[in-house]
Amino acid sequence: MSTRNTVLHALHDVGLAAWFGGSLFGLAGLNAAAEEAGDRRTADRVSSIGWAKWSPVNTLAIGAHVVGGAGLLAENRKRALAQKGHTGTVNAKLALTVAALAASAYTRLVGKKVEDAVIHQQSGVSSSTTTLMSDATTKQGGATATGETVREADKRIGQAASDVAEQLPVDAARANRQLHALQYAIPALTGAIVVLSAQAAEQQRPGDQLRGIARRAGSAVSSIASAAA
Repeated sequence: MSTRNTVLHALHDVGLAAWFGGSLFGLAGLNAAAEEAGDRRTADRVSSIGWAKWSPVNTLAIGAHVVGGAGLLAENRKRALAQKGHTGTVNAKLALTVAALAASAYTRLVGKKVEDAVIHQQSGVSSSTTTLMSDATTKQGGATATGETVREADKRIGQAASDVAEQLPVDAARANRQLHALQYAIPALTGAIVVLSAQAAEQQRPGDQLRGIARRAGSAVSSIASAAA
């Protein structure tokens, strides 16, 4: 008997949509808008601040996608093994997801190195620029404690990222070049995951499932017959 996995599907789909859409907007919108600032240093500063503001939301989106994807894989593990064709889709999605996670993590570290170079060393501001709540917002009513907690947690995360970024064996100029290349890679990888997710959804059709299972059984019979011969 089939069961509904609405929450898992929602986490998987919404998280992936935000991950892909945010990276694509940052590349095509934020970076392009920052270029209008004129000089290179100002453009890098504006772009770095924008990416840093997005980072906590992106982290939540990635986490939601991973939780939803893992839950769906656990729920459909038998079909993933039994349905020929679907197994390949699942393996390809897993490989792309691991690659996108690695690229996103390294992009954040490289971005933090650039951020520290063009923002913090220039202006002497806090080591984290990712706080989503302004001082004015956090001082209103009951939001004060919550806002302070968010800002403190965000500051610790930003400082930890800065500490790791300082160990990267690249200077700020080289890190900036790497960052731009990585910012192209993430929407490409996550976009491919979107395509494979659509393919996996099509493979859930009853007819596709029956054909895939029959093909898997046929392959097993052929293998046994070949071994016996």
